[in-house]
Amino acid sequence: MKQITKNIIVSAVSALLLASGAAVAETEINIAGWGAKSGPLRSFGINSEAVMKAAVARVNEMGGVKLANGSMAKLTYNYSDSACNAEQAIAVARKEAAEGKSLIGIGPTCSGAAAAMFGVFQKQVDDTGDTGLQYPILTDTAVRNGLAKISQWTFRNTPNEPEMYDRLWAWIAENNPDLKTIYGGTETDQGHSNGTYSKVIVQAATRHGFTWATGDIEGLTGDIASGYKEVLNNSSNWLQADASFSVQARAFRRSNADVLIISSHPFTTCGMLKELARQQVKPKMIVGLTSSSSAEVMKGCAAEAEGMIIPTSFAPITEAAAEVAALATANGGDADLHSAAVWENVMIIKQVIENVGITGDANMIEQERRKIRDGLAALTETDGLLGKITRVQDEGEALKPYVFVQAQSGSWNVIHDPR
Repeated sequence: MKQITKNIIVSAVSALLLASGAAVAETEINIAGWGAKSGPLRSFGINSEAVMKAAVARVNEMGGVKLANGSMAKLTYNYSDSACNAEQAIAVARKEAAEGKSLIGIGPTCSGAAAAMFGVFQKQVDDTGDTGLQYPILTDTAVRNGLAKISQWTFRNTPNEPEMYDRLWAWIAENNPDLKTIYGGTETDQGHSNGTYSKVIVQAATRHGFTWATGDIEGLTGDIASGYKEVLNNSSNWLQADASFSVQARAFRRSNADVLIISSHPFTTCGMLKELARQQVKPKMIVGLTSSSSAEVMKGCAAEAEGMIIPTSFAPITEAAAEVAALATANGGDADLHSAAVWENVMIIKQVIENVGITGDANMIEQERRKIRDGLAALTETDGLLGKITRVQDEGEALKPYVFVQAQSGSWNVIHDPR
């Protein structure tokens, strides 16, 4: 009789807790995000967080993520500012790995910060002599070629710029046979801008018959990274924090090149474009950096950017991509090739959680992080907003579909779709 009474009391208390909303909390799976929310590239982190918020909300609207026992868990996220700073990115990664709350991380923004951050991770799994971080990363933004190979715990869902620029210059050469010469510059203190310009973009143009407007560059053969130091020495460059570009623009004007290359992020891209316009420099074509195919350029210098061509792995040309663009705007950001990847990443993480059988048990976080790492390494393809994304498992890299866009009347419009 006492036991029956006790059961009744317990049931009554449980009912009261449920009615009051104080029931035992449902299982939560946390994703940690971090990127530049301060500094010159702060819009990149703001955009990524806006899309992360939308993607997590969508997963939960669909019921959450299925755990190993068949129950559903709620997906949660937190987003930190790592600026575009290596030390801050490393600090966030160490914090997330040590606290044991997040299953996986998405970030950081800048390639230089990512290179340094990935360097503190365990290089090869199961290497007992390597005490580096054992925490899975699926990067959305840092796009410099080859970064994910630094550690077997780090993966990226970023476009393949060598392929994109090779195809772009082939297309330009085929459709504009009158264009022969090139000249350009970059942000020398920004790893992505600098590396992509000096090791990828100029070499791709050279492979497809374009020549340097001011004379041959020693060591430049067209092979990736060939003569890259001399490419930089022969260019008119600037820094990420620069606000004056008069000297650089004069060198661009003197080159009299058919095609100008501006390999920089939105803030200095707009600064350079405005100065070129002020000096009445009118090239036949301008080629930009992938990261500048963004709303920031359209907001900051749409008129001056008119005609600029850039390859990108995002454009709102599918129903899914258009929806993500609208959700990003609704959450106070913009969708571009970097931030849109966050949506894909969250959906990839959901897929892997359900594939490998995650329990959500906080006491098993280290084992479950390893399961997620192994699940990411096993992926051969994923669904992307522009189509199927294939993966190079041994490098942790993605091969994403892409298009060529051009600045036209205040927006980026697709001018060629090689998918």
